[in-house]
Amino acid sequence: MLPPTGDHAIQDLVDFYHRWPELREEAVSVAETCKLEGGQREILGWMIKVIDRVGPADLAKENRDVE
Repeated sequence: MLPPTGDHAIQDLVDFYHRWPELREEAVSVAETCKLEGGQREILGWMIKVIDRVGPADLAKENRDVE
């Protein structure tokens, strides 16, 4: 699992969304450099693609400004 980034742990979905560019770099690095077994690399690659598609409209129910 990735360690908390910055000065604090991820607080919620909106916080994760705002920090995704930084977190994405770490996830891609894990996919490229770590020894992953079976289909783990493929699963991680698909997870990155799915998260890349999340946008402000997907988070409207979170009661926080995401733009």
